[in-house]
Amino acid sequence: MVNNDAPYSESFKVNDRFLMGVTEKDHEWHRLENAATGFSLVASPKIPQVFRLTATMKNSINVTQLQKALNNIIVRFPYFRVNMRTGFFWHFWQTNLDSPKIYPDSKDPNNFMPITNKGEFPFRVKVYKKRIAVECHHTLTDGTGGITFLKALVAEYLSIRGVKSENWGDILRPDQIPKFEEYEDAYRRYSQKTKTGREFLSKAFIIPFKREKVGIYHITKGTMPVKNVLEDAKNYGISITEYIVSNYLESLQELLYSFPANLLKKNLKPIRIMVPVNLRNVFPSKTMRNFSLYILPGIDPRLGRYNFDEIVRQVHHFMKKEVHPKAFISTMYKNTTIERNIVLRLTPLAVKKFFGQRGYYYVGTPAYTGILTNLGRVKFPEEVEEHVEDIEFVPAQVPVNKVGTAMVSYKDKLNINFGRIIKEPIVERFFFRNIARKGIPVKIETN
Repeated sequence: MVNNDAPYSESFKVNDRFLMGVTEKDHEWHRLENAATGFSLVASPKIPQVFRLTATMKNSINVTQLQKALNNIIVRFPYFRVNMRTGFFWHFWQTNLDSPKIYPDSKDPNNFMPITNKGEFPFRVKVYKKRIAVECHHTLTDGTGGITFLKALVAEYLSIRGVKSENWGDILRPDQIPKFEEYEDAYRRYSQKTKTGREFLSKAFIIPFKREKVGIYHITKGTMPVKNVLEDAKNYGISITEYIVSNYLESLQELLYSFPANLLKKNLKPIRIMVPVNLRNVFPSKTMRNFSLYILPGIDPRLGRYNFDEIVRQVHHFMKKEVHPKAFISTMYKNTTIERNIVLRLTPLAVKKFFGQRGYYYVGTPAYTGILTNLGRVKFPEEVEEHVEDIEFVPAQVPVNKVGTAMVSYKDKLNINFGRIIKEPIVERFFFRNIARKGIPVKIETN
């Protein structure tokens, strides 16, 4: 029986105790930032909290050279070279003196990482033929941090193979010194005291299908021309993100109204999409740790069925109102206030995890129907880009909502990946059919 989690360790020998001059005296600990604290309290085999970024190359991967590239760039990412440790009150990061390994890829991605095991990294680099995949635990970083790491790995791998560039652009290189601001807890930096109260939303429509066995994760990828999507979005006077969110809401509404009358009545609730916002685009920060918050655009079918124009207007005006520094500052303050609460701080970690997981299942995630993360456009220097055929973003598993969505554009393509833990590909079927109806060609692939 093949163990998909066994590293390619016999292909090459590396010094596990010495990379970048790390010694026992450098075995330091680091506090988790606000989002990571929340992720650490709910993470489990059923809630893996792992997302994935992949680069498909033009040629098959040389694993030995990729391992060398990983050894080289981990020097530039000391905040990734950590292991999560368990204290009495909180989890914390400790410098990991081991070196990360390359793993063979598996059919079902984004599964549980035992990151509290000694020596375990909160990310994994996996390989299958021409594909390099980086799976990151969300306690470590967000999509922006993940793609920065993948780009650095790909660039160093190609550099080892003889590719040269006069200007590496925004790609982090092994000979650079890490900057202090890359370590920062940006939530604490930009949090300011506000007097707004915490809002609690009613439960949203949740897809009523039974989940698969733990570990099974179905991926459906739809690829479409960025130009076509952008043109149709411009026809409505909205951004690509607003356009895709509107199509997603329209598709979920169609799914809801496809139910028999009794099931429709039972599930007639607001439809909301959780849309993470990269706060680096709102506040000046170079942090490589988590720095995003989410907004919840939606429609309420209890008021009647919406046509696409109505959904577009609802989404556009909602996002214009909510994507604002003052709103995010208020949310950051509320979130960090919880950490500063003396009663919570003195509560044992086991108790925090018990209530954290129940809050995840019964309070937080039931407020939205689905998730859509837009990583934006990924670019490489021309010398690198000619060797990289495609970039993909696979969302973390969402056990309550059951279906998650992530999108990224590369070259002239927009890739939208649906990840689901239910057997039926019903949500993506409605979604891609709606996109095709609008005259946008879509190519579908699955895992």
